[in-house]
Amino acid sequence: MDYQRKCYRIFFTLVIAGILATITVTTACAKSNADFPQGWEGWPIVATGSIPGNKTILQSDAPAIIKETFKTYNWIQDGQGSFYNVRVNPEQKEAYLAGKGEFADGLTAVMELVDIKVLFVTEHLLGEPQYGVYTYEGGDLMGSGHVSLERKACISCHTGFSEFFRNGVTKR
Repeated sequence: MDYQRKCYRIFFTLVIAGILATITVTTACAKSNADFPQGWEGWPIVATGSIPGNKTILQSDAPAIIKETFKTYNWIQDGQGSFYNVRVNPEQKEAYLAGKGEFADGLTAVMELVDIKVLFVTEHLLGEPQYGVYTYEGGDLMGSGHVSLERKACISCHTGFSEFFRNGVTKR
């Protein structure tokens, strides 16, 4: 094989490898980095509430986190909002109740959107929060098309409102 053919072969191999790497990285970035929480439905409920529908008029003095949550999630269930439960992994409940944000590695908490059967999941890895969005059956919804289901939306809220969150989990 002559030198020029070898160069072309190497070039095309590198191009194909680059394309495959790009596809792999793009796919990996779009998925949840928190695991699906098997047995979550048995975790104790520590808070309940609702995400208001898009016809709700918020009071002008509502806390910033309420306004941001409303802007981010009022589209769910065709704009009707959803009731939710916050559940804490029993293995993390003591740390949650302490309110310091010092969680052991592992699944930490879920926000269960009851009306649409979706879970927002927080897990800790090396002390840092990881996020995921799943159906009740375990289907990964992170990055599935709506901007509010992207990892950056989780990070923005969970780090931007430190008066409500400790290390990625709502304060009690």
